Amino acid sequence: MKKIISIIMCFPFILFGQQLNFENSISISSGADGFGRPRIDLTNDGPIIIWRKDSTPKVLRASKWNGSSFSQPYDICTSDVLPSSWDGPEMATKGDTIYVVFTSTATTQSSIMLLKSFDGGTSFSDTIRVSENNPSHKFRMGNIKIDNNGNPIVSYMQYLLNWSEPKQIVNRSTDYGNSFLGGVNASQSAPGEPCDCCKASLVLDNDDIYLLFRNNNSNERNSYISKSTDGGLTFNLVSDLDDYDWIVNGCPATGPLGMVNSDSLLIVRRSGATGNDEIVINNISKLDLNYSYTRNIDPVLGKIQDYPDLTLNGDTIFIAWQDNRNNIPDCFLSYSTNGVENLSLGIKFTDSLITGPKLNPDLVFKNGLIHLVYNNNVANSIEYIKGFFGQLSNVQETSINNSLNFDFDILGRKNNIPFNKLIIKKRPTN
Repeated sequence: MKKIISIIMCFPFILFGQQLNFENSISISSGADGFGRPRIDLTNDGPIIIWRKDSTPKVLRASKWNGSSFSQPYDICTSDVLPSSWDGPEMATKGDTIYVVFTSTATTQSSIMLLKSFDGGTSFSDTIRVSENNPSHKFRMGNIKIDNNGNPIVSYMQYLLNWSEPKQIVNRSTDYGNSFLGGVNASQSAPGEPCDCCKASLVLDNDDIYLLFRNNNSNERNSYISKSTDGGLTFNLVSDLDDYDWIVNGCPATGPLGMVNSDSLLIVRRSGATGNDEIVINNISKLDLNYSYTRNIDPVLGKIQDYPDLTLNGDTIFIAWQDNRNNIPDCFLSYSTNGVENLSLGIKFTDSLITGPKLNPDLVFKNGLIHLVYNNNVANSIEYIKGFFGQLSNVQETSINNSLNFDFDILGRKNNIPFNKLIIKKRPTN
């Protein structure tokens, strides 16, 4: 099968749309309260933010919206649990139900633990072990989603004690996190093995469960998707998400994330297959995992874009990431109220009064408001910012499908994904 490149030519024009405006940022936590990798989600009362406190005693902390302001940071676990690992924690909410997963080193081998709250984060349970109590294995890189019945489904990586034989595991509960059914290898149908330090993510669509992960097939570190149609008992359908192979000796330490978008999945991820580390977006069929396009969002040559996240509701889409286009890492946001074809180029949403690295963006959108958090590594703080739509005009783009088909790379090299609005499709040749 040859790869045929279909170019969608783009012509900007003026539309009267909605301009995104931001309120001033709010410092949620700093200094002794900790500022490690914040995550944000929404409860019935509004946003809740969790993070790691990495100084001793190490704990997980939270701050929640009380109707007029964010609460003072408070512990959601005890220090003897020893939350660890740069990759967590992760959180999922549904109404006033909150589940948090993280790596713990309190056990003989590192394990995946869960905390839960049914009162919107006012109180949390004791820790519950998710990964198996197996002395021959260690576990880390947890992620979590909530099914339609309010039960947690957790993904994590399993290794032997020497970090060999990595597997991407999915484990679900049917009793609201009190116990788990047992891990299922969700990456076994992919060639090679999962990339050993790239966290996976989950997408749920009724009984269908999708695991998104980076793979390692002799240093070909492409992004893959694996599908279960029986509620996570088996994962038999798998697909490579990349047109071009990313060959890299070291682990990129970043994985794909996705959400359901009508009859498809919208997936964002980092790829360096072009020789340029960039954030790209895929549209994937929920049914057969074939994809209709791969696009750059806001390519910046010679820089590193990383750690993407996305949220969407209907045709309104937000994608956040960090990159060093100005030679200092910062956080950027692309958005559209008119579907993926009209995604904006990246805009900076962080506090411009303080110069220095700003990292690890996370976001959630609901009821016309976008909520974002990030690390300010100069102030050693976690910053929260809220955005809303005004009534100003803005420039958007539309696409006219004048397709030109080539069976070669347009820059004369094998691995290249061109700029924004270039669509790359796999098509069979006659």
